Amino acid sequence: MTSDQSPSQSEDTNPFLCVSGQIAELILNAPDRKNALPLAGWARIPELLEPLRDNAGLRALIVRGAGGKAFCAGADIAEFEAVRSTADKAAHYDAVNVAAFRALKTLPVPVVAAIEGPCLGGGLGLALACDLRIASDTAFFSIPAARLGLAYPPDAVADLIEAVSPSNAKKLLFTAERLSADNALQIGLIDEVHEAGALDDRISELCRHFEQNAPLSLKAAKTTINLLASASAAADLSAAQTMARTCVDSADYAEGCRAFLEKRKPVFKGR
Repeated sequence: MTSDQSPSQSEDTNPFLCVSGQIAELILNAPDRKNALPLAGWARIPELLEPLRDNAGLRALIVRGAGGKAFCAGADIAEFEAVRSTADKAAHYDAVNVAAFRALKTLPVPVVAAIEGPCLGGGLGLALACDLRIASDTAFFSIPAARLGLAYPPDAVADLIEAVSPSNAKKLLFTAERLSADNALQIGLIDEVHEAGALDDRISELCRHFEQNAPLSLKAAKTTINLLASASAAADLSAAQTMARTCVDSADYAEGCRAFLEKRKPVFKGR
């Protein structure tokens, strides 16, 4: 694709946007870190997508990871001690995450996640904010928040429950288990699985459908379905948000981050 915006020749690991005709691609651009996003990368996503809202010729957005080996390993945990060390900082971090999710979910056109390799934590949150999740058989999925002593953002949990049953959502969050692409398909976490070499062909096929179908019909369908889905989840999330802040204030969270950086199992004490 021809890039309207592309990374500089420096060590820019923030996402960038490519637009070719009626199709745009959002590229998560940190392949050396399995496309884990720093805080600046999360903040960049709504900035990149905002101009697309006024692009009358746009038919779809594809979200994929750079390098062809990973979709997104989630947040860059190495920076947590600096940017997520207190409840207030964590609340700001989650707000930036949620803004990225909402930017994808509210984009008027179809948004498709093309998933290869790891799709973890916040990376899975990005995929869940997309309208369709099309995966390679190399893909695998997990929400490791409980291993870090964190709470998954309530907005992301709402998107998770739109995709899978409440019991499967609980299982993913309680266990932090890794799911294969086939297992993810079985519970509805993703929509399709293809052999690694066939993923791009399937994405291209979907884009042809989007280009051939009536743009206003696609936009109306997306808006209507999102409104109907969110209406059933219009709960007061203040208690969940309070519990999320409690997690970040806990000794367990500090232990979870240290254990991750020290490559050992955390010892949680529930306080």
